[in-house]
Amino acid sequence: MGLCGLRRKISLPGRGESSCDNLCQRSSEDGAGQVIKRISTSVLATTVLTVAGVSAASADTARGWERAAMSVPAAQTISKGEGVTVAVLDTGIRTDHPALKGRATEGPDYLKENDKSEAWYGEHGTAMASSVLDVAPESKVLGLRVIRDNDDPDYQGGSLNNPDALSQAIIYATDHGADVISMSLGSRTSWGGYSEKDLTAIDYALSKGVVVLGAVGNLGDKNDGGDNGISYPSAYPGVITVAASVPDGSRASFSSVHSYVDIAAPGVSIYEADHRSSGRKSGEGTSAACALAAGVSALIVSKYPDLAPRQVEQVLEKTASHASRGYSAETGYGVINAQAALQAAAKLTPEKTVLTGETGVGLHFGPGDDGTPKTFDQGVDSANVGIAVFGAFATLFSILGGLWLFKSGRRLQRQGANYGGPGGSVAYPQYSAHPVPPQQYPYQQAAQSTQNPYQQPNPPHE
Repeated sequence: MGLCGLRRKISLPGRGESSCDNLCQRSSEDGAGQVIKRISTSVLATTVLTVAGVSAASADTARGWERAAMSVPAAQTISKGEGVTVAVLDTGIRTDHPALKGRATEGPDYLKENDKSEAWYGEHGTAMASSVLDVAPESKVLGLRVIRDNDDPDYQGGSLNNPDALSQAIIYATDHGADVISMSLGSRTSWGGYSEKDLTAIDYALSKGVVVLGAVGNLGDKNDGGDNGISYPSAYPGVITVAASVPDGSRASFSSVHSYVDIAAPGVSIYEADHRSSGRKSGEGTSAACALAAGVSALIVSKYPDLAPRQVEQVLEKTASHASRGYSAETGYGVINAQAALQAAAKLTPEKTVLTGETGVGLHFGPGDDGTPKTFDQGVDSANVGIAVFGAFATLFSILGGLWLFKSGRRLQRQGANYGGPGGSVAYPQYSAHPVPPQQYPYQQAAQSTQNPYQQPNPPHE
């Protein structure tokens, strides 16, 4: 699960991993840009939502442009995230990286492994944690490992360590002081990645006042094989779903398009921590956008800690770049404006938090109507298309079979008319073993008898 901006891979948050169903990410290094087009098996694949390398379109983007695009420098004069903990549910983090050092801790590994010393460990998670801290520099990061990096040997092997990794990590983060949960990951399966346990855990976090964010996914580019599939956990009610934008504010080509998208954040040429060095590298994807949005959420929660998660979502939406023009399934209400969101939050009266399943819950996210229109073009979902195609063929075959049977019956009728048998000139021959000879008219005299029986014969002439 995941759509950030560094690479594409599929690991299962305990549900298994699949290197061949890499539908959520692109990688210029290993050719994963050619997304597998066949329908994946019905396994919940959890992938980091990152695209490897830098696209040609973003190659000239100024380093660090993302902070200015979201008005972060101005927002940091109001809040820097002090006192807030952001849980980064990802591939683990390297707490000794300069971008994280002194501001990050790591919790349990929910994949139940012991491989933190491996060179590949924490690539994606470290990058995401650095983006959070770039926006909210005085916040703390709690890293929880729920998915695998693609260089993890078990990622390639599809190890099924813990099917409940994501839900357990959400509950742990909630119970250990997290104020914001960032999930730059996503499911990918033909028959849906919905999990009752994950939804229950998200409900629990929301009920405790924790703001929950998720990346929408990197399946929006049909020219690159994307099928715009629905991805969890971003599709769950209560999750603030984040799309990726480019410098002009429009959707990044890989960013998935869905009616549950709330807002957008920069998602190309993001200057983030490189886990293999003490430096940074450029990455792109909806994962990066989600991490940046989580950082902005930390700024708001730090300044106004009593706001309900729904209210944090509201101020992000109502102050986004095209909120006044209306909603778009591509970028929600637009690119985040951190300064404007903080100013709008100052005018709100805190509301109580409720579970998403309670009475009064809105259409999509949290209690109350969030203003999202009920219907939008969501693009093509492979699971629904597959079911529809199967149903269409089944119906077509049924119709053709019925026509064939009907025509066969008519043909047999015509054959019976010509050669006897049912419907023919000699009907139901089984009821007559021998033909019935024609009967004479009972009152008819023999043909040779023409004399009137009552007429006396003429006397003979003499």
